Amino acid sequence: MTLLLLSFVVFLFLGMPIAFVIGIAGFAYFMSNPILPFEAAVQTIVIQSQSFTFLAVPFFIFAGNLMNVSGITEQLLGLSRLLTRRMYGGTAQISVVMSTLMGGVSGSATADAAMETRILAPEMMRRGYTKGYICSVNCLTALITATIPPSLGLIIFGFVGEVSIGRLFAAGIIPGILMMLFLMGTTTITSRIRKFDPPAADAPKLTLREVLLNLKVSVWALLFPIILIVGIRFGVFTPSESGAFAVVYAIVVGKFIYKKLNWKNFKEALITTIKDNGAIMLIIAMSGPFSYAIT
Repeated sequence: MTLLLLSFVVFLFLGMPIAFVIGIAGFAYFMSNPILPFEAAVQTIVIQSQSFTFLAVPFFIFAGNLMNVSGITEQLLGLSRLLTRRMYGGTAQISVVMSTLMGGVSGSATADAAMETRILAPEMMRRGYTKGYICSVNCLTALITATIPPSLGLIIFGFVGEVSIGRLFAAGIIPGILMMLFLMGTTTITSRIRKFDPPAADAPKLTLREVLLNLKVSVWALLFPIILIVGIRFGVFTPSESGAFAVVYAIVVGKFIYKKLNWKNFKEALITTIKDNGAIMLIIAMSGPFSYAIT
């Protein structure tokens, strides 16, 4: 166990990719215990991938990438801008609201943080936010995405801990909303103190009519998490099937409703998904020897 912990800490500080850190640390444990056959370490890697539930992970990642290229993310961004235009630190507040809405779309905190940084960071820098503050806001608010269903973290936790994924999804809604409220409060306070992005004096008040007009367009993105949660809780489909449904839903909405999904950006989403899934599944597989040693 000492060799495992030492290997883990050393390679982590050296900046090695986390999949190889936990994999090498796990193998170090087997090497330091001659009683354990080394073949068992390889078997634990294979066993990690033998799960029907894990099919939900690549499906939801694909759905999230499809929504980024099909106009669904743009609609959520427009709604977020509308709701936060009279707030202090408005552009940073967009990140908080966007992460809450994206929780029901991508399910991946990493994908959410990358997407929001790509979209919001240039505008935030132009408005005077520091680079450190930009990174902090986008990374911390992405944790909301990991809490509000359909969260990949909840799917993996449900599989590993043998807990109902439907119940985990239902249980993630209120904590996610509370995280949004507290992070919006924190963003307001810190933006006031550091004089970041004060609201424009001539910014019009938010009206119910504006919200309803925006919802006419963005409702398709907002309906998605509701359909998923209701479908899983009432047994219409399993978590794995819900991932497949998410992909079909993103294709239909992007192609026939928002009409922004074409063959070119479909291929882009597919390539990005393959890369993301390769990284995630490598981490999950390499955690086999490590989790065996810990338990």
